[in-house]
Amino acid sequence: MGTVRRLMRGRLLTGRLMARWLMVAALLLGGTTLTGAPAALAAGTPAARAGGTAVQPSTAVQAGQAVQAGATTTICGYTPVPAGWVIINQTTAGCEGYGSRTITELGTATSIQACSNSPIPDWWVITAMQNSSLCGLYPVYSLLKITSQTTVTDCGQSFIPPGWVIISVQQGAQCGPYTVYTVTALGDRTTIQACGHSAIPNGWVITAMQNNAGCGAYPLYTLLKITDQTTITDCGQSAIPDGWVITSIQQGTQCGVYTVYTVVKPTTQTVMRVCGPTRIPSGWTIVAQSSGSQCGVYAIYTIQRTG
Repeated sequence: MGTVRRLMRGRLLTGRLMARWLMVAALLLGGTTLTGAPAALAAGTPAARAGGTAVQPSTAVQAGQAVQAGATTTICGYTPVPAGWVIINQTTAGCEGYGSRTITELGTATSIQACSNSPIPDWWVITAMQNSSLCGLYPVYSLLKITSQTTVTDCGQSFIPPGWVIISVQQGAQCGPYTVYTVTALGDRTTIQACGHSAIPNGWVITAMQNNAGCGAYPLYTLLKITDQTTITDCGQSAIPDGWVITSIQQGTQCGVYTVYTVVKPTTQTVMRVCGPTRIPSGWTIVAQSSGSQCGVYAIYTIQRTG
């Protein structure tokens, strides 16, 4: 009987020690907040698995606590930068060899200096870049948010906002190895001169082009917005508006190496002579084919309205 009691007392003591150890382990693993995404880094990150020491945030960030606009915190190098935040400093120290980053929330800011490995949100452009020890091996970008501006100067690797075109390309120290772009919003314009590597918006066509006009290695395009026109002359690399037909193809200096198209929007016509590359509009059919100088090397189609 004494032997049984001693065994039971030993097992009870062992169970109590095990429970206390599990409680301590739970407090150590579950009760300590690791720095990661601005709210809290989830357990199971490389630092947590390695048993490393977490980098502490520069603003107190506890699990479940929202970070206010314009806040700054520190994350480990393996942690993704949250949307709307940028890196303003980074070091190789800490985080079990991954290094740490100081990030800040853009909030209501309209300009900021950030490391070039930061995610740059849409409608922010790079206006300058320089080398700095703040970002380690990465250069520092000067970022500007597009708000009420209609023209900005930005660096060649920068985001070009939709509805904006490049009007000048220059070399300059402000952008390091990149060219300096001047970009402008189309706004309510109906014509503009833009560099050839601009995105041509829908509803705009190229009516002329020239070289060596402030666009570096790119040609300068004259762009026209289609409004109430029914006949226009545009260059062969231009988009033909839907529903329009090509009625003439000629060589001409206004479009450089490209041919000159005359394009027409059918209105009251019932029969038209169009050039071979034309997309036949809905409600029209080809009734004859011929050749001639009107369309250059292309066939001439006679089309008739059927609907």
